[in-house]
Amino acid sequence: MEKLHAAPSQQRSRVPAAAQRQFPWLKKYWDFLAVVLLVLASFPTVWVKQRAVTLVPNYGLVDDHWHLDSTFKALRDIYIGRDVAFTHGPIFQWLSSIPARSMPLSFGTLYATWNTVPLWCAIVFAYLALRLLLPEQPSWKRFLLLLLVSSFWETSLRTTLPVLLFALFLRGWHAVKDDRVRSTFVGIGGALLCGIAFLVAGDTGIYVTAAWFICFAAIALETRREHFASKLLAALLAFAVSAVLMAIVVNCFLASPLDFKFWRDSLAQIAVYRWATPAAMTDKGTAHFFGGLLIGLAIFLVRFATRGKSAVAITERTAFLVGAFVFGLAQMQSALVRSDVGHVIIGEFAMIFFASVILFSFRGKLSALGVLIAIACSMLFSHPVFRPSSVIRLYGQVSDPLTECPPGYGEFDRACYVEPATPPMLTAAANFLSQHSGPNDSIFVFPYQTMFGLAARRDVAGGLMQAYTASGPYLSRIEIAGLEGKSIPAALYLPDDDYSHMSEAAIARWSRNYLSVPVDGISNFTRIPEVWFWMVRRYRTAEQLTPGVVGLQRDDSRATRIALQAQSLGLPARSYPIDERSSITALGAPNWPQGFDFIRLRITVHYPFWWKLRKPERLQLEITLADGSRSVRTFVVEPNVATDVWFYPWNEADLARYFDSDENRWRAGYRPAVTDLRLLITPLDWFSQKPEAVVIESADAVRLSLGQ
Repeated sequence: MEKLHAAPSQQRSRVPAAAQRQFPWLKKYWDFLAVVLLVLASFPTVWVKQRAVTLVPNYGLVDDHWHLDSTFKALRDIYIGRDVAFTHGPIFQWLSSIPARSMPLSFGTLYATWNTVPLWCAIVFAYLALRLLLPEQPSWKRFLLLLLVSSFWETSLRTTLPVLLFALFLRGWHAVKDDRVRSTFVGIGGALLCGIAFLVAGDTGIYVTAAWFICFAAIALETRREHFASKLLAALLAFAVSAVLMAIVVNCFLASPLDFKFWRDSLAQIAVYRWATPAAMTDKGTAHFFGGLLIGLAIFLVRFATRGKSAVAITERTAFLVGAFVFGLAQMQSALVRSDVGHVIIGEFAMIFFASVILFSFRGKLSALGVLIAIACSMLFSHPVFRPSSVIRLYGQVSDPLTECPPGYGEFDRACYVEPATPPMLTAAANFLSQHSGPNDSIFVFPYQTMFGLAARRDVAGGLMQAYTASGPYLSRIEIAGLEGKSIPAALYLPDDDYSHMSEAAIARWSRNYLSVPVDGISNFTRIPEVWFWMVRRYRTAEQLTPGVVGLQRDDSRATRIALQAQSLGLPARSYPIDERSSITALGAPNWPQGFDFIRLRITVHYPFWWKLRKPERLQLEITLADGSRSVRTFVVEPNVATDVWFYPWNEADLARYFDSDENRWRAGYRPAVTDLRLLITPLDWFSQKPEAVVIESADAVRLSLGQ
């Protein structure tokens, strides 16, 4: 009987012991709860309530088109890197498409879910980076810091992956230093991870590669008095060999082993970023940039001055303090190129992340002060991404989902637009494309509204994800190569309008309805004339679908009938030195021939080497017409490269007439002659680089004609 009673008593005694064994693990890792909370806060209602509609902010952003088209392409087995080129990579595209694969396809579905899984990955990556950089700190600090960073800063897959891999590379080098890992493994692993980063996005790959070399240099600085050189060289050799092998492996999946097209295209898109898409830094952006830089510098200096002699924690070591600051500074330079406040916040993410890690790394009396400073700076210098009200609204929709658009909204394909003109426009375009193309045909859209492909359930052709990114001859060839040899029976043309007669409210409505606007102030014809001419040679007008949207039908006979005739404007071919940051150069009064259509300048803008560390100035052509009217046209050219720049001197909405089958209608209306041309070169902002000289090699008038 005693044995019978002994078993239950022993069983009861095991339960507290098991709980005690589990408790240390829970105490150490309960900070993962922050990841769970953030995932729940960002969970899209439509994923569990598929009858729900999605409210679209309707900002009219260019990026909205590739957000939808990228996921739609993945669902149709069209992948970035293999079938089209883009700044993002196939891994990002695949992650974006995961939710949509389990739901009925619709605009509302893709709007709500395209960034869901990439965001969750970003949150997990930020958590892992904190585990690597703050392993000695209590869990509540990592819990609070992850909530702080994710709630107030632009946490994305492209910002957190470089930060995570920087931390991983640094921990790897410390393991080599402690003889726990061979240095060749750090080289091989670094090359593998850099290759994967390129598959996420081209710029992410560049930053991760920079992170590996910065960690390499930082650990060399920390161990300069130790016999570490042989290990560094071994790792460098392993990295170089493994990088080549990794590139060949990626080639095998995307093309063929020795076809490096993916790498060439990615690097080409990265190379044009600095000169093709610069944006001016506003006063607010400048304050944000320097505020983040100075605060980050102060925090790094304080940590360096107060670190202990033993410097056991990774945040106290020389390699981290030097490497993290240099890496944060390297990422911030992207904010100096594309310098609106949103991109400044994205560019300074690494600096903010590492500075916050340092503030949370203090112990003793400074611990609470560091946490308070991090919270205060986040609230003063950023904006909340996750608000309590949005979380409450999200879970209110789960229990009572919105299945119809509220009053004042218009619906298209489960997406609710506040602009009433958007759903009819999408409907008209989708009907036209469906009527004039088959389910297996592709369509084309100029310049960037690729969401029309999703609307019609048709693939959008082109070698690039969006045609407007075809800056420079190499990218233009990629775009046009993706158009050749395909069945593209129907297309849409959305011309830029003449905004001089429109009020600010009208321009805002035009943009919010996803109609064409100049990208960064550059007309879409001037930005990518090669693509426009390819299109005008192969398509004719079918019908005007809605204001700002023209339906086109394929007409291959135009390719042999359309001709270009050039005539010199009689302007001198010469070099103009640029002595001031703001300059006006008179090109002269052109001999404008009657009936001609375009201005073509062969121009080279000479910059010193420093433009590669800064960005070009603003280039504009002032066109004066015979009626006394003037217009200023912004353009971009690759520095130090001779480039043909095209301008249409009158209302660019009239460019839609050139698709008409009757050439007599192309030049309908009054078109005063061009009487004067002046070149305006002005600072884009305080950071832009002044050119040394501008060379006008030729200036022509060009006439487009349609033969019989």
